[in-house]
Amino acid sequence: MTHFDVLLAKSWDAAAPNEAPPAYARLVPHLRAVEKAGATVVKVAGELILRQLDLPIDPWLSRLDRALRVACLCHDLGKANDAFQKMVTGKLDPTQQPARHELLSALLLADRDSPVRRWAKSLLEVEQVSDETDWLLDCIVGAVAGHHLKLDEEWKKAALSLQGGCGTSLHMLLTHPDMQHLFAEHRPVHEISFSLVNGQPEWIGARRTPFNFHSHRWQDKLVNEPQWWRFAAALKALTCAADVAGSAMLPEKEPIRRWVTQTLSHRVVSDQMREVVRIRLNGKEPRLFQKQIGESTKRVTLVEAGCGTGKTAAAYLWAAQHAQGKKLFFCYPTTGTATEGFLGYIHESEVEAKLMHSRAIADLEGIAEVSDDESEDHLLRIDSLSAWSPQVIVCTADTVLALVRNNRRGLYNSPAILCGAFVFDELHAYDDAMFAALLALMKALPGASFLLMSASLPKQRKSILLSRVDGIEQIPAPKELEAIPRYEFQWAEPGDAVLNVVREHVVAGKKVLWVCNTVARAQSIFAQARRLEVNAKTYHSRFKYEDRKQRHRDVVDAFGPGERSGLLAVTTQVAEMSLDLDADVLVSEVAPISALIQRLGRLNRRVTPEQPGKPRTVFFLEPSNERPYKEDDLALAKQWIEALQREGCPLSQDDLARRFHALAPNEEKSLPLGTEWLDSGWHAVPGAIREGACSVSVILSEDEAACRQSGVNIINRKIPMNFAAWHGMGAWREFKGNLIAPEGVIDYDKEMGATWRT
Repeated sequence: MTHFDVLLAKSWDAAAPNEAPPAYARLVPHLRAVEKAGATVVKVAGELILRQLDLPIDPWLSRLDRALRVACLCHDLGKANDAFQKMVTGKLDPTQQPARHELLSALLLADRDSPVRRWAKSLLEVEQVSDETDWLLDCIVGAVAGHHLKLDEEWKKAALSLQGGCGTSLHMLLTHPDMQHLFAEHRPVHEISFSLVNGQPEWIGARRTPFNFHSHRWQDKLVNEPQWWRFAAALKALTCAADVAGSAMLPEKEPIRRWVTQTLSHRVVSDQMREVVRIRLNGKEPRLFQKQIGESTKRVTLVEAGCGTGKTAAAYLWAAQHAQGKKLFFCYPTTGTATEGFLGYIHESEVEAKLMHSRAIADLEGIAEVSDDESEDHLLRIDSLSAWSPQVIVCTADTVLALVRNNRRGLYNSPAILCGAFVFDELHAYDDAMFAALLALMKALPGASFLLMSASLPKQRKSILLSRVDGIEQIPAPKELEAIPRYEFQWAEPGDAVLNVVREHVVAGKKVLWVCNTVARAQSIFAQARRLEVNAKTYHSRFKYEDRKQRHRDVVDAFGPGERSGLLAVTTQVAEMSLDLDADVLVSEVAPISALIQRLGRLNRRVTPEQPGKPRTVFFLEPSNERPYKEDDLALAKQWIEALQREGCPLSQDDLARRFHALAPNEEKSLPLGTEWLDSGWHAVPGAIREGACSVSVILSEDEAACRQSGVNIINRKIPMNFAAWHGMGAWREFKGNLIAPEGVIDYDKEMGATWRT
């Protein structure tokens, strides 16, 4: 057996050949650092986390403290084997590892005769309740086995594939001096080896390891006792989070206990939330509708109201009550809506806030300093930990729902999420996968508060919500705002006729919003408008992100109250939520009713009962094709438009919602309510948060060299393109998971965006 002077947790770059490894790279110091992180999380936030989980402080706080300490100390024990140590010292190819370290850690803990299990039992210090030790250890095994999200449903194959590059056995180095120091008086007296006999892993001595992820009695206990289910799920998440925090190379003057304490102690103060509202309302008194939301006492509050009713300001009034002493997560369906929500409400306040989504770094380049010498990967790691600190996190819903879908970002952010109060806006825009994940989150956190807001929630969705979640307080839209006449519906003539009408409005100084169902259609309309010399801009998803940000800002500013020039903005579904603007005229292709209601929310947006103004015109067009919607949804939308036209004009938001609910089907749709967070078993399978999309991230060949330079944020150069197999995409080169488009395949224009070259 190869001798190792020290046991390593990771590889490291030595400045000199004989330089001793730093503490962060050594296995035992790493285990102790993770333990410190986990213990401090419990000390600072344990009671709040348990209240969110609806678990009594006694006895669960003691259980959480002890179990998390042990899980943190044991999570990487599997790295103490000869194959892993050869790998981190460069003596073994990583692909030749015989078994993943977390599987080995779990095996060492699960075997009832293992010295590691005896040591773990001693750390749990359970004296009176005989079964408690085994239950806690089962939960710890689950946390340890799943902390890297790489033990999938083929875990058995992983356990049996020990015929890799290290011969016929795998030696656990439990008697190494480093490990002896960790185990103290419970030191193993001999090494443990996994030998290979016809591919079957055995302990030395031919004693089989009794370890089965699927049939263990623990699974039955979790099903029958929801408290243990929630506890085990939280333990798994917090172990992942503590591992990230303990692995962080924090400054020497910032001990990990102090860092965790400072970050998790930053929570919402009610007076600060009220100040956000005061600034937003310009000192005006909140409306009765807004006060009702702020005064809601139920755990879950559902608000259905159209655009311009003041829901967002009311949400911060709600937060003054429900988020006091917690973290506030303000969740939007898209990156655009999240960014606008952050800039519009929080950015200029004194509240400690953070914008979090996949492109947040790029979105904030104009208002915050981002270091040029930090790689994208490093920024993402920093981002995971930085979510622990702010009082308010403005984000896409994915950031929070990632927890129940067992995604890394959600698990790494779990200390903050488990301390959270949650506002989910634009609920009607959630697809089935997102909606199911939201229901799972509310089930997993029965002690947390949720505010759900929507312009008009489909009847099926509302029925599911009310049947699956107890005690929801419903707050209807303010009648005085919903009843204002806002819209006049017209069917537009096909061809150039509607463009000529639009041109007349633009020449007259009007702001016209044209919403298409596909990017290709938006690009075609924009090109036609330019040929007719209409003052036009286009905004859609198929731009380099750095250009998309500029298109977004150009459109929003051009529709601002101080801008007098006429303009046509040709957009896609991105206008339904991310554009905070008030148009004079709307042109829209027929789309599902919920999408049309959102598009209508961009028109005549700022009317009030005191200043109702004149109704504004909506032109509807037959879509060029069914994509990306279902034929039935488009047919129902046409029925809706025609029914409203028969009622006569002008129409109010109340008319839109009433007719929508009259046409919507009544039957409840079946949704999967399981969560990969724990329901998938001890193995850790990440699940999809959103329904699959037919798009891929592409980098143009001309941008490849720049993207490969140190410090360049490649997010700004990515273009989301529809999948096109006929372009031979399967053979394209990749860079950091992004396809490199060969020269001559994609045409790109900063004003038009990207198009496939025909």
